[in-house]
Amino acid sequence: MKSNAFMEKMILVFSWIAKMAYVHILWMLFTTAGLVLFGFFPATAALMAVCKQWLDGEESVPVFRTFWTEYHSSFVAVNKIGLTFAAAVLVLYVNFLVIQQNGASLMVIAAFFLAVFFLAVLSTHLLPVYAEKKGSFLHVWKTAFIMSIFNLPISLAVLIGQSAIYYLLFSYPSAALFFLSSTLVMIQLWLVQHSFNRVEKKVEALYAKKSALSIHETHTT
Repeated sequence: MKSNAFMEKMILVFSWIAKMAYVHILWMLFTTAGLVLFGFFPATAALMAVCKQWLDGEESVPVFRTFWTEYHSSFVAVNKIGLTFAAAVLVLYVNFLVIQQNGASLMVIAAFFLAVFFLAVLSTHLLPVYAEKKGSFLHVWKTAFIMSIFNLPISLAVLIGQSAIYYLLFSYPSAALFFLSSTLVMIQLWLVQHSFNRVEKKVEALYAKKSALSIHETHTT
């Protein structure tokens, strides 16, 4: 009995290893298919769509079909979001070069690092919000910003966790080659899911409070 249980666990482990490697390879192929610049964000959104279903307990997801459907359907919308974010990063990098070469006042330097901080925190929720909620360009940006600040400890946990995984995998390049994107996204989505749950609980509590007040006012009148 113990031997059978052990074998079942080993089969489960190897199954997950194979799935994580497969979806990472898909991510690399579809990123390349979009000439990297235009493929990175749709491929990442497609990867999130697959990983989200796994985290929701749907282990028998048709991986390729789900990946391709999300990649194709979100190509334009997610590129608008992602390339805008990339442009903001580029602007900050240019500012960094200018500050490094010419110097700047303490206030300008403080504003620069504050902008870097907010952009880094925003990055933890931007694509997960799109994957979870979809919505318009402005709605995704606004929701992601509010949630990333409202759940700042979770946002910081995503940044620290992904940095640790990135360092660990690149300590073993062969592991990074097969598991980098899928591992980073699974960590991100697992943590950000707590962020969504927290916000939903707050909203439910707020609606419950409003309903209670409305009922009370009705009875008093």
